[in-house]
Amino acid sequence: MSKAVIKLAKKHGDDPFNVRDEALIAFAGLAYFSGHDLSLVTVSDVITERSKIVIDNYLPGSVSSNGKARMFYIDKKTYFQDVTVRVIEWRIKNKLGCLDRGLFAGLNPDSKFFLKDDGSEYGLNFKNRHEGDTVTQTLQMQRKFKSIYLPEAVSLTTLMDSFIECFWLKKSSEGTVQAIRDLVELTRLSKETLRVKCIREQTSLQDILENLY
Repeated sequence: MSKAVIKLAKKHGDDPFNVRDEALIAFAGLAYFSGHDLSLVTVSDVITERSKIVIDNYLPGSVSSNGKARMFYIDKKTYFQDVTVRVIEWRIKNKLGCLDRGLFAGLNPDSKFFLKDDGSEYGLNFKNRHEGDTVTQTLQMQRKFKSIYLPEAVSLTTLMDSFIECFWLKKSSEGTVQAIRDLVELTRLSKETLRVKCIREQTSLQDILENLY
């Protein structure tokens, strides 16, 4: 299924899209990044001070919609690493949030990793649901995904679910208990929620993506 996600992402690397759009799909489908994560992840979460792409890291709870830190992997010599590097190159070329020194690959470490074409951030919208109860909504990132050419039944949410399904298919042969534990670290979903997602009949997302071509 990861191959299908990569194919879909690559379709968005050129006009009328660009490598940032390609990477948004990749981060969602290959590393379980939600709209909240994609809006708030910073350069320093992805790039080290010595300008290296992180192999693995913990996304801080301040970024996550549920306030819980979670692990994510980029790994070495992968498509995921390649598209991350190309986002950096795109930002440097377009002078989006850059520094005048070589640390953090020349990018401002405190800037959001994913920026709009004009260099502004994908902001959050705050809504008062009840008195004293404020929720955040990722409306700008949601609009971005609606502008992407996604096939019917494929969305940011189903791309994230595809990460869970793919990981489960790869790791469950090593033991279902360990696979669920690893997924808890990677998603911060509860064991009960993950069991429902993993043990249910597999969704048709893989068929939808693979039948596009």
